[in-house]
Amino acid sequence: MMKISNDTKDVLKNFSTINSGIRVKTGNKLETISNMKNILAVATVSEEFPQDFSIYNLPEFLGATSLMDDPDFQFNASSLSVADNNSSLAYFYAAEGMVTAPDKMITMPEAEIEFKVTSTLLGDLKKAAAVLGVNDLVLKSDGTVVTLVVTDKKSPSSNTFSRIVEAESDGTSYEMNFKMENLKILDGNYDVQVSSKGISHFNNVDVELEYFIALEPDSKYNA
Repeated sequence: MMKISNDTKDVLKNFSTINSGIRVKTGNKLETISNMKNILAVATVSEEFPQDFSIYNLPEFLGATSLMDDPDFQFNASSLSVADNNSSLAYFYAAEGMVTAPDKMITMPEAEIEFKVTSTLLGDLKKAAAVLGVNDLVLKSDGTVVTLVVTDKKSPSSNTFSRIVEAESDGTSYEMNFKMENLKILDGNYDVQVSSKGISHFNNVDVELEYFIALEPDSKYNA
């Protein structure tokens, strides 16, 4: 029997937005990867899972367990038993091949760009994208000032929202493009690294949680 903390449940809820299924390995690491293989997330949690298992529909599982008050989780051979004082749930594991899971960890290449993102900035960018109805996020430098711009790249007359970020500028100009829909990261403060090889790394500074997010192929780095 074991408990699952609220912090771990928050991580699982976040991971369920990246991939609706998850393969959990023995130990205290949770990993997930999007079906498009363009978002990889890794978290170290306080629990030690006693065995490997897979859940096909993580939102469904989290929804069902949320009906219980601080339940106990028991890991059986083919299913999970979840119970509190008044309720119980039997939830069967998925076959391993039914869930897209990371095959190996990404090695982050050398990053030319480094900056910080606060939870406030992250929230503002998401709100701006929703209010303006746009889905592009551009990390842009003219060689002196670095900004994050929420826009629609396809429309020259797109409404935009921009925020200057603290990043060291070496005189290089670039436009590194993301899709807002790929920034499925848990609220928090992050150290961010961006490589011209088309990948970014968001590392949470408060908990052991990191994301590798692919850039859009039209990104430009003028070294």
